[in-house]
Amino acid sequence: MAKLDPEDLIEFTAAAAAATLTTSRKFIRNYNYYKQQAGQPEIIFKSDLLLLCHNIRLDLFGLQNLLEDETKHRSPFVVTLASQINDAFEELHRKILFFEPDQIERIIPMVDRQRQFWGHYTDEQFYSKQLSSDIEHSVSSDILNIQSLIQKLPESATL
Repeated sequence: MAKLDPEDLIEFTAAAAAATLTTSRKFIRNYNYYKQQAGQPEIIFKSDLLLLCHNIRLDLFGLQNLLEDETKHRSPFVVTLASQINDAFEELHRKILFFEPDQIERIIPMVDRQRQFWGHYTDEQFYSKQLSSDIEHSVSSDILNIQSLIQKLPESATL
């Protein structure tokens, strides 16, 4: 039987915990999405979209802190945070489509650009030294612009 080094055991345990957390969050999101009753209108509130943006910003901050610490750069939680950011952009995209096209025409390209970028979070090359710079400049800029444009939306939308 193979012996695991204590440091490897800690990383393995953290990776298992991170995978469980990520999967659980996706199950919760999917359950909430699909539990909608047929024929019942779904209402999306601007405050929900702003909360999603706030959570993305928090996850970006956490991810950037992990990336800047060499001892934590290989942490499985780096991938967990990137997965959460990816999922949040996917959810933001789905929910923003409830609003009228002329109200979201400037938001959608930025959200789509971020969805495409974060869609590569499972690629090992995604976590290069450039990621921290990308987060600091283009990603942070986009999320601030998205938030600003969401502020101008009506209070709610119904499909």
